[in-house]
Amino acid sequence: MMNSNAFELSLEQQFQLQCLQQEYQDLDRDAVINHLLDAMQQLMVRDNLIRDLMKKSLF
Repeated sequence: MMNSNAFELSLEQQFQLQCLQQEYQDLDRDAVINHLLDAMQQLMVRDNLIRDLMKKSLF
């Protein structure tokens, strides 16, 4: 069973989000979209790496 605290952000992560919010607040729409797409690509790569590591650990 997963710990429900695992879904909560640490104080450091909350601070990072606030910094990003301030940084992105004044950007134009296209710049924000580019940052979002870059972040999504990084998350997908991370997911692929985790999936690959899990496959290797099962064998």
